[in-house]
Amino acid sequence: MTSSWSAQCDGNRYQSFVFSDFTVTTDIEYGSNVDLNGAPETLLMDVYTPDGDIETSRPLIIVCHGGYFLGGDKAETDVVPLCEDFVKMGYVVASINYRVGVELLASLQTPYGQTVMRAVQDFRACVRWFRKNAAEGGNTYGINPNLIFAGGDSAGGFLVLHHAYLDESELPAWLTLDATGLTGGLEGESGNPGYPSDVTAIYSVAGALGEANWIDPTDDTPACLTHGDADGVVTIDSGTFVLFGIIDVTDIQGSNPIAAQMTSIGLEHCYEINEGGGHVPYLGNDAVYDSTLYMISHFFAQYICDTDYNCDYQNMVGISNPSNDLTLALYPNPVNSGSSLTCSRTFENAEVTLSDGMGRQITRQTLRGNQIEIPMVAPGIYFVTIREDDELLIQKIVVE
Repeated sequence: MTSSWSAQCDGNRYQSFVFSDFTVTTDIEYGSNVDLNGAPETLLMDVYTPDGDIETSRPLIIVCHGGYFLGGDKAETDVVPLCEDFVKMGYVVASINYRVGVELLASLQTPYGQTVMRAVQDFRACVRWFRKNAAEGGNTYGINPNLIFAGGDSAGGFLVLHHAYLDESELPAWLTLDATGLTGGLEGESGNPGYPSDVTAIYSVAGALGEANWIDPTDDTPACLTHGDADGVVTIDSGTFVLFGIIDVTDIQGSNPIAAQMTSIGLEHCYEINEGGGHVPYLGNDAVYDSTLYMISHFFAQYICDTDYNCDYQNMVGISNPSNDLTLALYPNPVNSGSSLTCSRTFENAEVTLSDGMGRQITRQTLRGNQIEIPMVAPGIYFVTIREDDELLIQKIVVE
């Protein structure tokens, strides 16, 4: 099975754009349940598929929107650009709606926790829907049911983290599952019983857990985490979630303690702190968006293409066995757009390419000496690749 997955990996697919057009099928019903008031609610998703793709067994990414668990939508701006870019890389992508809304009581800890659990139940029903469709429904969207990934931002990050790491035995005493629409335990009753709801790996942008120590040695779902260290909505550390900045809800633990717990138990994960970044820092910032997309796609591709677990992401598209020469320095780094980089070594006749964080080549030039010209490009993360004879060197730079 691993061999058949890896056959799709040409060093390009799942890590950079290989399709220009895609189709979005909207408002597909994947389940149903009742909301916190007992009213029936149909659970809908939008599915993105690449046009002209000959593959019929493709990895699936389920994307979960943010919105405080009070609102949000599968077609909001926090998720649509990611869905469109993931599908252009060759993934099938599902952007889902899940039940939202919180019962307004004097203390919000229990009702808010119950809302998170409703969302987890719905998410699990969606995973089961795709596996059921693959087994019984003709595999409408051509997915590989053994390669299902998931992620989300803000509330969506909370959702996937709790799905991956909160077990029934770890439910705190205050988080009872006896409220309306919560029957069926963590698996819930939102539809498609009889199929597993586990996923291969997750990503979380600005997410948090109730307790980081819910992640224990029995948990084996790898995670890609990113969080702004100036997030004033969901703390990157440990603290209280304060709704709208005025209502204390419950204690949470953000990406710093989550990553530390993962490290302590040896769980595979990659973690990027966005310095100075606020809540969901890729919103409105193209450079942060590009680096976030690059990080997530390369993290997931490791589990599709059967490559070694790695958080450096230095392997560029189409390059075999590159090396990172620690004795080669490029400076200044960060560098200003439209200026030049100086190499600590002199080259006689090297080929130099500048590529963006998605592996797309920006420029190609010949290097005779030690000066590399940087064109006018948008701020962000880039890679300089230097080839001379049998030597291949790759260095990451930041353009300001």
